[in-house]
Amino acid sequence: MIDFILYLTYFLIAAAIFLALFFAVKSIIQNFKASRISLIGILVLIIVFVVSYIISSSETYEKFQIGASLSKAIGGALYTLYFIFILTIVAALYSELNKFFK
Repeated sequence: MIDFILYLTYFLIAAAIFLALFFAVKSIIQNFKASRISLIGILVLIIVFVVSYIISSSETYEKFQIGASLSKAIGGALYTLYFIFILTIVAALYSELNKFFK
């Protein structure tokens, strides 16, 4: 009985992910002009991750069973996180300073 419920849960999660992606793509196709800014933001995030992935180290960690490709993916994700965090701090400071000097 537990196996059935577990597989049903997997199926429902997969169906939810598929439907969310399907309707997102459908919305983008139907109203491309309004979705352009969102697509540019997603493209910028992908570019930031690719650059972060390229500059990250591919050092292996035998103790934790982490190979070169996983190490690069983890490093890329961390560099992306650092970049977004710094960008958020700069945007918050800019916003506050802009309000202060107006």
